[in-house]
Amino acid sequence: MFDILIRNGVVIDGSGAPRRRADVAISGGRVQAVEPGLAKKAGVLIDASNLIVAPGFVDMHSHADRTLPILPTADSLAHQGIATVVIGQCGSSPAPLSERTREIVLAAQRSDDLPLPWERWSSFASYLDTLREVGTSINAVPLVGQSTVRQAVMAFSAAEPTAEQVAEMQEWVRRAMDEGAVGISTGLIYPPGSYASTEEIIALTKPVGERGGYYFSHIRGEADTLLDAVAEAIRIGRETGASVEIAHFKAAGRQNWGKAEQALALIDDARAQGLDISADMYPYLAGSSSLKSMLPEWAQEGGKEATLARLADIEIRRRMSRDMERIGFFRGSEWDKVLIATSPRNRAYEGYTVAELAEAAGKSPHEWVFDALQETELQISMISHYATEENLIRQLRVPWMMIGTDAGGAATHGPLSQGKPHPRNYGTFPRVLGRFVREMGILSLEEAVRKMSGLPAQKLRWRDRGLLRPGYWADIVIFDPDTVSDQATYRDPHQYAVGIHHLLVNGCLVIRDGQHTGARPGQVLAREG
Repeated sequence: MFDILIRNGVVIDGSGAPRRRADVAISGGRVQAVEPGLAKKAGVLIDASNLIVAPGFVDMHSHADRTLPILPTADSLAHQGIATVVIGQCGSSPAPLSERTREIVLAAQRSDDLPLPWERWSSFASYLDTLREVGTSINAVPLVGQSTVRQAVMAFSAAEPTAEQVAEMQEWVRRAMDEGAVGISTGLIYPPGSYASTEEIIALTKPVGERGGYYFSHIRGEADTLLDAVAEAIRIGRETGASVEIAHFKAAGRQNWGKAEQALALIDDARAQGLDISADMYPYLAGSSSLKSMLPEWAQEGGKEATLARLADIEIRRRMSRDMERIGFFRGSEWDKVLIATSPRNRAYEGYTVAELAEAAGKSPHEWVFDALQETELQISMISHYATEENLIRQLRVPWMMIGTDAGGAATHGPLSQGKPHPRNYGTFPRVLGRFVREMGILSLEEAVRKMSGLPAQKLRWRDRGLLRPGYWADIVIFDPDTVSDQATYRDPHQYAVGIHHLLVNGCLVIRDGQHTGARPGQVLAREG
């Protein structure tokens, strides 16, 4: 007798193979059989008539490490069919924290909207233990953040590290890897991680390559410097032996849209030379970040208090404004396309563009940004439109491109139901299936599922996850291909996706008949050995 029997479904196994009708039997958290006409005896019978049965989706770029300790049910992620998230991205992981720099780092990290229990961890191992103790509804694959490691040694200094400091940072990385990190991440437009030279990053990534780990990178520029930034990631992979994953691939800004094809070609060339390099993306034309990312890097040196002091100085503001117009990721931003997403210190800003808010206040956009950052003590985030659908479609068709939310997740209730967060928190994976598979025909359903499951499993070198086969862990999503779609919008984001009927994680029902069961069967898929 099986624990669960899924009957009458159409199986897409995640390998790219054609769909087929089959029943799926589950016991002990694993798939026992995938074949037509299985015996009907089971503790739970699920009728999947007219539905697709596929491996649970793998979110290759998630910031759920910031939300799982306070929302372990991962509601908006589970409702997308996501069974596993790769966390610790963009150079920023919640751990490790050193006693020497802990307070200054936490002063910059704490947020009214994310009341994390920071007191529960210091080491990387203790953070992973916290996730295990809390119990999560989905699996988590942990990375250690390069910026977090740099802060542990150098706080928010932009100085070049001494040989001793580099050695200390390398030891932090080794320790995190030995405690379960599968690799390291960078966020090379965000201080203080962005202060690191290529040589410094190579030094920190070498212990990762030696352990067969991964280099996940929000590269050093996705706009004017896109091609140089991709080349830097390739060099880091080549010189360290680490497997490379380029985060949320894009060419940002109208003047850079033509660079997307060139950047993809650079990656193709590196792959042809034998480098293990790939990328992920989200299916939206806008991204999201902290509003303070608008400021020049030099203006953020020293951390929160130093940044606020600069914002209080009129002359320094003028210098910041000049630099914001000529350098940086957000150079020449179109302010009517920059939407305030979350502002816990002043909710009245949420859902309006900087152009609208500046006009209402009788200020220039730069002046409004400076004042808002000062007023909210840097606790304000934005959504910025900077991509083109032509490139988005081109990227989706690339065979080695995977999918990531670039989101922490949210819920329609509780502490993470505030603000106007990016709709990717709720809709990334269903949007691919609904808009780009069913409506536009950009991908076949089999290829889309492969990008969401089997391909990430191949990248992460899993032997018993990511495919729907006997002996594999039963991470399974069951969805309606005719109705699956995202509902979240930029102005009204707190809406769960539709068409996801069931989600099993490690053989346990997390979503049943479209409703969250509250179950928390997720595992920390930490590095072993």
